Amino acid sequence: MEKKGIDISHHQGNIDFDKLKGNIDFAMVRTSYGAFYEDRNYKQNIAGLERIGVPYGLYHFSYATSVDDAKKEAEGFINLIKNYKPTYPVVIDIESSDRTADLRGDTLVNIANTFCKMVQDSGYYVMIYANLYFFNNKLNSSSLNNYDKWLAQWSSKPTYNKPFGMWQYSDKGSIPGINGNVDLDVAYKDYPTIIKEKGLNNYDVSKQEEPSDENKPSSEINYVVKKNDTLSGIASKYGTTYQKLASYNNISNPNKIYTGQIIKIPGNASISPSTYVVKKGDTLSGIANKYGTTWQNLYKKNKAVIGSNPNKIYAGQVLSI
Repeated sequence: MEKKGIDISHHQGNIDFDKLKGNIDFAMVRTSYGAFYEDRNYKQNIAGLERIGVPYGLYHFSYATSVDDAKKEAEGFINLIKNYKPTYPVVIDIESSDRTADLRGDTLVNIANTFCKMVQDSGYYVMIYANLYFFNNKLNSSSLNNYDKWLAQWSSKPTYNKPFGMWQYSDKGSIPGINGNVDLDVAYKDYPTIIKEKGLNNYDVSKQEEPSDENKPSSEINYVVKKNDTLSGIASKYGTTYQKLASYNNISNPNKIYTGQIIKIPGNASISPSTYVVKKGDTLSGIANKYGTTWQNLYKKNKAVIGSNPNKIYAGQVLSI
């Protein structure tokens, strides 16, 4: 799965979001920098993205030179992002600046760990942004392996040899609605599903609003998109229209769906669901009872996903029924 995005700040000026719509799948918005200054356009950028239905993440440009600085920056960032529900990661941007260029690698690792732990402990999906040199030479510590990475490497293909979830591949992009250059990105994970299913980034899965009884579908199927699927083809399979599926799943461009993407099918379906996305609090036996089978059968089908312990399943896993 690949989704195309951009990252924006006040440097892009006033964006025409109506022209931007349909040209990107997501955007990363700079909210702040240092300890503690707000990007002067972040509020209007978030509002514009929300209005046109483009998912977004948020990032903070760090000037921290010590752990104490990192704590102050994290506190300010957490206080700012609590007002939003980004469905892409929240990020510390660690780059070479006039303040940080000469910092030792171990100092930068401590700064990154401090910031990320504070933000993660506050309930957010946190990520580290840096260029290839920094990741290879200054942030090359196993203590950072648990945090997702956003790699900046302006080239035809990335060469970083550790896992990363996003790649900024150019700083010379041209997108309708933006005057001048803009950074271009690729995301390799279905962040909206991961974040919502795990109840992160201010999404509380135990308190998510349920539809009223009159509007609540009597059943809902999670369909995992396969290679060569189209939204109209999926709609036809379940006796509905692609317009309804696009609206129900907040899909801004019905012609762009991706292998591995989860499409929710509302209403009574004439075909039994083929997959189930694990939710917080689920057990294998509970899912089995729901679909009239046994946990042993489910485990046999999904051992590659679940692993060696059938008592341990996690929100966001996709199980075959």
